[in-house]
Amino acid sequence: MNRLAATLGACAFASGFGIRIVDPMVPMLSAEFGVSLAATSFLVTAFALAYAFGQPILGPAGDSFGKMRLILLCGSLVTVLLVLCALAPSFPSLAVARGISGFAAGGIIPLAIAALSDSVEASERQVALGRFLIASILGQMLGATAAGIVSALLGWRAVFLVTAVLMGMATTIALRALPREKPERTGSARRPIFRSYGRILSAHRAPLFFAMVFIGATVAYGTFPFVAAILAARFGTGAFEAGLVLGGFGLGGVLYALTVRSIIRVLGPTRMSRIGGLGSGLALVIFAFPLPWAWNVASFMMLGLCYFMLHNKFQTHAAELAPGATGSAVALFAFCIFAAQGAGPLIVGGALAVLPVGGVLVVMACLITGVGFLAPRLLFRN
Repeated sequence: MNRLAATLGACAFASGFGIRIVDPMVPMLSAEFGVSLAATSFLVTAFALAYAFGQPILGPAGDSFGKMRLILLCGSLVTVLLVLCALAPSFPSLAVARGISGFAAGGIIPLAIAALSDSVEASERQVALGRFLIASILGQMLGATAAGIVSALLGWRAVFLVTAVLMGMATTIALRALPREKPERTGSARRPIFRSYGRILSAHRAPLFFAMVFIGATVAYGTFPFVAAILAARFGTGAFEAGLVLGGFGLGGVLYALTVRSIIRVLGPTRMSRIGGLGSGLALVIFAFPLPWAWNVASFMMLGLCYFMLHNKFQTHAAELAPGATGSAVALFAFCIFAAQGAGPLIVGGALAVLPVGGVLVVMACLITGVGFLAPRLLFRN
């Protein structure tokens, strides 16, 4: 069990590292290729939407043919595609390679969550998944921060190459350490796949649950591609400072993951959800004010801590929706998260085109606070 968790954690760390590397580099890539900030943010959207729309395929494929097998295959593909991103001669070629890498990356963390959920008792699942979050969050935190630093020192291509090396190392470790599985084939693979989704969506208020997951993730991640531009407009800062601010979100998530057992024991699921929503909203309101940029590291740390209170409860709920089809259930959860991360920049970018930054952030704060208060009332009462 410990070996499995450590190996899956290594894969999650490397995959998470690559998820947010573009965010602090958006202004740099915009200048490099001579395209607008809005167009450059499409790199974030392409990755996230490809990640999301791969889930209905990759989740059931993991259930049918083996989660460990698919993690290894997807890790290998991501490594190759990151190298292609580093070598991209034009913006369209970079966008294509980044988008395809998003599809492949979708077969790593969600299937690792499903595999880990299958291996632990239900009473320990939320704590186990909370601790597993450390690897993924640390990866995303260090990825965003390292991207800002490395791109400022060595250029954006070096960021993709460093990430490719990291993903290749994690895949090699997994090849040696992950247990071999027997494929769970059926006589007709396609029909059981769609039946499993029907069973998942027929669970208690499942469509409402997935809608709340989408809204929460849209709010939490929607501003990320614009953080560098917002800070630059306020203070004249660059990718380095944006990377540090975005890293604060990951640091808050790690703080949650390290204290998850105590938080669950002291607060319980209802208060966790309410405090998570309220705290996330407050963090966005703080960011709405032009405080010194270093203060935003603290506000994003608060956002990460509080958002992951919501996220972890949602993640655990998803893993328990349909026993025997955890890959498919977690895939739908990941679909909502990454569809939100893909749609979020489009929604926030459109809003910022017609509304001031502060107004957009306040509206988003109200939305995530509402999710935090409504979720325990509507979803988690059995």
